[in-house]
Amino acid sequence: MFNRIFTSVKPFMVDTFVHQQSPLKCSSIFNILGIQLRTYNPKVNIEWVPPPKISCLDPSKSGDRGTLPKLDLSRPQTRFTRKRTPAEFADRDDLSPEIKKINSLEYAPLKNQIQAIKQDVLRTVQRHTFDCASLESTIACLTIKIRNQQRHTSAWKRDKFTLVTCKENIERRNALLKHLRAYDYKRFEWLLEKLELVYHPHPTTMEPVTRKGSIRKLTTIYCDRMRSKRLDDYRKELEKEKLKFAEEKAQLEKWIEEEEKQLGLRK
Repeated sequence: MFNRIFTSVKPFMVDTFVHQQSPLKCSSIFNILGIQLRTYNPKVNIEWVPPPKISCLDPSKSGDRGTLPKLDLSRPQTRFTRKRTPAEFADRDDLSPEIKKINSLEYAPLKNQIQAIKQDVLRTVQRHTFDCASLESTIACLTIKIRNQQRHTSAWKRDKFTLVTCKENIERRNALLKHLRAYDYKRFEWLLEKLELVYHPHPTTMEPVTRKGSIRKLTTIYCDRMRSKRLDDYRKELEKEKLKFAEEKAQLEKWIEEEEKQLGLRK
């Protein structure tokens, strides 16, 4: 066995261990060679499974509980309803039904459909009709952009540009949410409920998940459970012995009473 080990060692190390007959122990030789001899007790049932890696773009981590709202594709495009309502555009008699259908969102590119969704969501959170730069409006626009990018990256996972852009938008939205939380907490809660968001603040300390640290925590939990289980079993055993102890106590008190009567110590 040692000949096989020494074949992978440099010649001068062989001379050190074999020819000079070094008094080093076998364990020190394995340490020098980088072979680990320590193992865990197989009798202790402690199993550690590494946590799954969750992407920063995942909705559960970014805080997006909702998805893109459904859009009525029969509506006219946004550029035709800037100065008039969609009902007024649909009631025009000078346009044929074919022209109205071609100019609807059904035949519009995806960019125009996302723009229509963004305008609908923006109307629900903006402070006034021309509000496009407040914290609420900016967060709403970023939310629609993020959810559209999440939908795209779920199908096209190799689109690195969209992946990086989505991550940057999520970090920017979290920074704006943090500022809004410190500025107006009631409006912050209202906006989270309106946009179906969950705010995850940045942790103050980052603790890396390691196998050694996790096994230590699992060992502590295992020891606490074993200690509490043994204490419960001992408590149940003492509860069972109470009846036996009570009977022995009654018999002993009765014998003491009879002996005192015979000796005249009790009337």
